[in-house]
Amino acid sequence: MTSEQVEASVDDAPPGGIWSPAYLPVTLSILTVMAIAAFDGLALVAALPSIADDLGDVALLPWVITAFLATSAVAGVTGGPIIDAIGVRRTFRVTGLWFVVTSALAAAAPNMTVLVITRALQGIGGGLVISVVYAAVGLTYPARLRPRAFAATSLVWGTMGFGGPVITAGLLALADWRMIFVIQVPITALALAAGWSRLPTARSSQHRIVLDVRGIALVSVLVGAALVAVSQVGVRWWLAGAATAATIAAGAAYWAHSGRAAHPLVERTHLTRFPLRRIHVTAGLVLIAGLAADNYLPLYMQTSRGRSESFAAFSVVFLTVGWTTAAFLVSRLLDRLHESDTILTGSTLLLPSTVFAGVAVAFTWPVPLVFAAFTLIGVSIGFVTTSGLTLMQSTADPAEMGRVNSAHQFIRTICITFAVAAGGAIILLVVDRQVGDVEVVRSVLRGEDVSASGPTLDAIRDGFTWVLAFCGAIALACIASAAALWRQVRANGLAARNASPTA
Repeated sequence: MTSEQVEASVDDAPPGGIWSPAYLPVTLSILTVMAIAAFDGLALVAALPSIADDLGDVALLPWVITAFLATSAVAGVTGGPIIDAIGVRRTFRVTGLWFVVTSALAAAAPNMTVLVITRALQGIGGGLVISVVYAAVGLTYPARLRPRAFAATSLVWGTMGFGGPVITAGLLALADWRMIFVIQVPITALALAAGWSRLPTARSSQHRIVLDVRGIALVSVLVGAALVAVSQVGVRWWLAGAATAATIAAGAAYWAHSGRAAHPLVERTHLTRFPLRRIHVTAGLVLIAGLAADNYLPLYMQTSRGRSESFAAFSVVFLTVGWTTAAFLVSRLLDRLHESDTILTGSTLLLPSTVFAGVAVAFTWPVPLVFAAFTLIGVSIGFVTTSGLTLMQSTADPAEMGRVNSAHQFIRTICITFAVAAGGAIILLVVDRQVGDVEVVRSVLRGEDVSASGPTLDAIRDGFTWVLAFCGAIALACIASAAALWRQVRANGLAARNASPTA
């Protein structure tokens, strides 16, 4: 099947919404695997103390999360060429079965070392799952339904934000941490059953998978170095700096390699072609601006505001609520507006939202106002990212849908990693300068119950305020990028495409 035939098959798709009989099996399948991916990350963070009590070897505990993140990031970008070569359906089958097997192995892990290894293997499936979901949306649904599908995936993620910790607490009360992995096996099996024969495929266009081994190696170094840089912020500054330099060097080496290789892992055109470059940049900037602060909102709540650990952990939900709400708004607004309009709207909202949050923190305004500000930041992210995905898929050749989506997801992953590093570095630098001791910050981030002096609490507040100032600066760059995209869309005539129900 040629790319034109694939595009025609999508455009001539049957009527109805994503829950209509024609689309229901695919919708159930992709939402189920998305729920598993969301639950896995949220549940494991909450279960880390229980895992440490059972298996010991606490030094390896952070790698239960880090190993999964590292391999999922590499697998996600590697999944693009695989999906384009053999189709979404076959990739989904292999990925689902892989996830079932590795989840079972993780549940049976006898010690921390084995658990870390199985988590690394599980991350391969986790990364491929996300690539499959986004490629399936682009290849299954017509343009009019893609925003609805992305809104539904956002709702699933947001629901897990609320329900994940509650489910985890229930599982830990009834059994132990192993049940978190056990429960993933039958749920993933249900997703496999729903999508086994219904996800899109293109049999006549299948070709041999060509893996860019050198490209994968360079991307692996990039991801590994980035994670080391984040983990060493405030611990070993020299190592964080060296890892950052290695990350940049690996990125430059991959860029040079991609210009020479016949079949690079990520082609330059998937990063630079109009409108992909502006979509990647704008989405990356909005994620940096939002998540650099949101990742440390629990630290601020637990220390400077004196809230409980559980209350502080709950504080990150508000950005997710805003993100999910915006995804649903976008799915309706795109019936009348172009994606570039909603991207510019979200980017423009980001600046006053971060200023609002910064003022609320600096002047110790009531906590509900802080949460309202982060909800608005989430709305900004939802507008930009959901619209960006829709615009990206509407302009992508179906024959390269897997690679385009995987490239975008990889850029988002790198930007999120940078956001975590930047936010942590700013807070630790301010605390170190004002009180000369960052150990309290490190202890709280490790989940320890510690008390801090008044000057330290003030320093954490000031550090968090400077993080929000940094986010405001990034928001300005985001507005500039979104405005450039808006102008380019009109210059290229894309704005004439009406995102109506018949589009």
